[in-house]
Parts: sequence; C-alpha cells; structure tokens
Amino acid sequence: MKLSFVEKFGFGLGDTASNFVWGTLGFFLMYYYTEIFGISALAAGTLFLFTRCGDGVVDFFMGAIADRTNTKWGKFRPYLLWMSVPLAVVFVLTFTTPNLDTNGKIVYAWITYSLLMIFYTAINIPYAALSGVMTNDPLDRTSLNSYRMALARIGGLIVTACTLPLIAFLGGLPSDFDKAALTPEQHIQASHGYQMTIALFSIIAVVLFLITFLTTRERIQPPPAQKTNLLDDLVSLFRNRHWVMIFIASLIVMTLIIVRDGTLLYYAKYYAGMNDQSIDFLGYKYPMESFLLVAGNLGFIPGAICTRFLVKFIGKKYAYIATLLGLSITCAAFYWIQPGQTGLIFFFHALNNFCGGLNAALYFAMIADTADFAEWKFNVRTTGIIFSATTCSQKVGLGIGGFISGLVLTSYGYQPDVATQTAQASHGILLMVSLIPAAGYLFIAALFNLYGLDEKFCHTIREDLANRHLNQIHV
Repeated sequence: MKLSFVEKFGFGLGDTASNFVWGTLGFFLMYYYTEIFGISALAAGTLFLFTRCGDGVVDFFMGAIADRTNTKWGKFRPYLLWMSVPLAVVFVLTFTTPNLDTNGKIVYAWITYSLLMIFYTAINIPYAALSGVMTNDPLDRTSLNSYRMALARIGGLIVTACTLPLIAFLGGLPSDFDKAALTPEQHIQASHGYQMTIALFSIIAVVLFLITFLTTRERIQPPPAQKTNLLDDLVSLFRNRHWVMIFIASLIVMTLIIVRDGTLLYYAKYYAGMNDQSIDFLGYKYPMESFLLVAGNLGFIPGAICTRFLVKFIGKKYAYIATLLGLSITCAAFYWIQPGQTGLIFFFHALNNFCGGLNAALYFAMIADTADFAEWKFNVRTTGIIFSATTCSQKVGLGIGGFISGLVLTSYGYQPDVATQTAQASHGILLMVSLIPAAGYLFIAALFNLYGLDEKFCHTIREDLANRHLNQIHV
C-alpha cells in the first residue's frame, strides 16, 4: 500500500482547497462581520458558538452516510465531485453584504454561515476519511498527512498573503484601507472587494477538489461480513478510549487556535502598532498584518514536512506532546513582547506555526490509528464515523473559540471600526494571543500522557489485522 508522490500530492491539494475556505473563516470572518458586514462581536461570537456546535452533530451523520456510500469511485472520493460547486456558491454568499438592517443582517449571517458549514462538512468529512483508507503503512500514512498539512498551508499562505491586497484591488480601495475607520462609500467598496475575492478563491478550490478526486484511490475496505447500524457505531466509538482522548485533545486545541488566530488581526492593528506599517513589494504597499499572517504559514509548512522524521525518532504520541509544549511556550512569549518589536513578533509567530504544522499532521495520522484499533478490537471498521466524530470536536472547538473571542473582546471594552482601542481592550486582545492559549496547550500536553496508542501497540494491531485480512481472502 505504498503511495506515489502524485497520489500524496494530489491528496494534499484537497486540503489546499479546503483551506481557501477554512483559512478565510479563521483569519477574516470575525473581522469581516464586525468591521465590514456590520454586526457586533458578541453577535458574531454567538453565531459561531451555536452554528458550529450544531454542525458538529451534522459531522457525525455525514460520516455515517459516507461509510454507507458505495459507488464505483469508492465511499469517500465521490463527495469531492458532488459537493465542490455547492460549497463554492455558499462561500461567496457568506461574504456578501446584503442591504438590510442589523437584525436582517444577523438572520442572513445565520442562514449563509449555517449552509456553508453544512456543505463544508459534506466535502471535508469524506476527504478526511479518505486518508484512512488509502494506505495502512505507518510512515506512509504520516507522510500522506504531512503532504496534506503542508499543502493546506499553501492555501493558507495564499489566503493570508493575498486577501487584503485583493480586497483593495477588486474593491477599488487604497492598499492601506484597513488601517483606519472606513467612510460609508469605502464600506461599500470593501464589501464588493470581499465578495469578488471570495469568488476567486471559490473557483480555485473547485479545481483543486477535482484534481484530488482524479488522483487518489481507496484501498482499505471494511471486513466483508461487516453489518452495523448507527447506534452500534456510536457505542463502539465511545468504547474506543484512544479515540476519546483524541476527541478531547482536538476540542481544546481547536478552541485555542480560533481564540488566537481569530484575534491576530486585532493584535496586529490595535496592540502591536502595525496599523501604520507596510512593505513595498512589486510596486504595491502590502500591510504589515498580511506579512505577519504569511510568516505564520511559512513556519507551518516546514513543520508539517518534518513530521515524518520526528515520528521516526520518538513516535506519534510523544511527538504530539512535544508539539503542544512548543505551542504553549511560543504563545506565552507574546505576553512579554512589546509593541514595536516587530522582529520578535514575526519570529515567535513563525515558530508557533512550525509547532502547529507538526501538531496538525500528527493529529490526522493518529485518527487513522484509532480506526485501526476499532477494527482490531471490535471487528468493525467505520473510518468515516471516526474521522467525522473527531472533526465534530473541531467544529465544537471552533464554535467555543469564536464565542470566547467575542465574549472577551466585548468584556474588555473592544469597539469595532475605530482607530485605537482603550488600554483595557488592548490588554484583552494581548491575553487572547498569549497566556490564554499557552495555559490551554500546557493542560492538554499533561492530559495526553493518558493516550495509549504508542508505536509498539500500533505495530501489533497492524500485524494482527494483516493476518485477519489474509485469512479472509483464503477463506
């Protein structure tokens, strides 16, 4: 079950496509809702909490549906073909500002964002599960997810580097439009710029999803005699103690990522003093905030690439704990970095994302290991449900993180679309990029010592499953 470079690369492009959506939501949606769309941070945070938590439930059912899908293309690949265009359409609608009053805009945001999350689930859950059935080789499985995470951040790199410049260009705005309060006319221009930028990202995402569909194959099949129902799947899922640990870790980690990444633009603009800084590049003045986001992605990519080598030396479990400690240290450093120390900000942000790249690739490889354990222990392989239920924890974390961001910003007195914030509001923003996520990562690093799937145990599982499959063939 060794995979070729073309198949690994083609698979990874699926997450490049996904990250055009996910990266935009993580870095820009809260900012867009409060600064351009015109609703409060608390209203946006409440929307994130309830919509994303509800979407987490949808994840589980999507995994169950995918497990029961049977086509000539397999169980999971067809959804890349079927759902890419609907996702693209709703993505554009989410970043479209209607001519409505505040209450009307809130209703519109709930409808479009909810639909976006449903369609994202319908394509991303099968895509994630696909990695669990392409190969059973442990290093190749880690390598596959390294490609995935590295190429995901290529999408993130494009999003972070190009979103603000594209909004300015397509909206007819000055390159530094985000550095001060906008006039009513500029609000309209910015809204148009966002819509056109997202339309461009959507087209690229559709093309990349189709490439993934064409270049990948499903090889691991459930046991021939397997017959399950949804209740049995759910029971076996929560009997899988290793999956439960991954679920808890994923929930907390995603909450911390959204708290930090969703606040990063506020930090750059209102605390670090980057709102009056730019860099001339090819005749265009790029906002310093864009370069900060780019630096993070440039750190993430080599982190994801190095995952395979780290696993080879210390195994997935201890590599994952090491990355959590690295994330904690690099977040905490921001509390002591002073405004104006741009070099230190860039360095520690890139280092934080390097640890994040390692962490993300390990996470998806470990989910596949819990699917192997479930088949070994319960003689049932429900790859779709295992991946979807774990992604459910990410969605819930996404919602909790968005709610916490809106709640903390509001409680510290944040005011949208102003030139400067109060000292209290600036301190709240600082906490959300430093000590709050640092404490959370430290906690989950300690908790993850309870995770039981080390390399020796995984090797035993793979050998036993290989023997079972061989016996089934002979029978």
